[in-house]
Amino acid sequence: MTQHDGPDHGAHNTSRHQQQNPTQWSGQPPYAGGPYPPVPPGPAPKKANWFARHKILTGLCGLAAVVVIATAATASGGASDPAPTTTASHSAAGSADGSAAGGSAAPAKSATSAKPTSAAAEPAKDTAPGIGDPVKSGNLQFTVTKVVRNQAQVGQDFMAQKAQGRFTLVYVTVRNVGNDSETLLDSEQKIKDADNKTYSPDSGAELVMDDNDVWLAQINPGNAVDGILVYDMPVGVQATAIDFSGGLFKDSKTVRLH
Repeated sequence: MTQHDGPDHGAHNTSRHQQQNPTQWSGQPPYAGGPYPPVPPGPAPKKANWFARHKILTGLCGLAAVVVIATAATASGGASDPAPTTTASHSAAGSADGSAAGGSAAPAKSATSAKPTSAAAEPAKDTAPGIGDPVKSGNLQFTVTKVVRNQAQVGQDFMAQKAQGRFTLVYVTVRNVGNDSETLLDSEQKIKDADNKTYSPDSGAELVMDDNDVWLAQINPGNAVDGILVYDMPVGVQATAIDFSGGLFKDSKTVRLH
């Protein structure tokens, strides 16, 4: 007796056959009717914004913005500094206008009316006494009467004295204006050149000259002697002044020789 399987039995056999041989096409999509449903696809990932995707450019833009703000703040602060000056200028101008209107403002001095500076002033002239002017030191009064320069020798014959350079002869009158006798010391009478170098007299040359009474001359009160002071100076050097002294520790007096 042939057993006839019903419809359910055929379907059950077909399902079991498919489970045993999964590679065989059953005419239905995979996992159809399987024990697990298919997993639905997840949500699409969100796309990052432009700033997140360009971090370097974002940082540079931020730095540039800071620099622009700082520059604008500095410029506005510097522009506000001249304001007090402008205000002061307007105030000064208003004050000047008001003074002019009231008639009490003094007129501005012209630059050309300023007095010349001391640098433009003429140099002071030498006011020291000169030849022929008497000067007093201590109790002695000195007067230069003449100056002779560039003498190669002084004295006569075998008594002649030759100069190492050139002799300068200062003719002088010395008077005692005090109350006591005074000794004229020729060594205290110094001459000077243009470089302010000082020269002492040549006593030996003075002794060989006739009628020369200036070497250790004793002068009583009221008396006077005439003589010649002799100085041996380098060739080409000129005496410009002489300092007279009435004795040791006496203040000297200067006389110009030119």
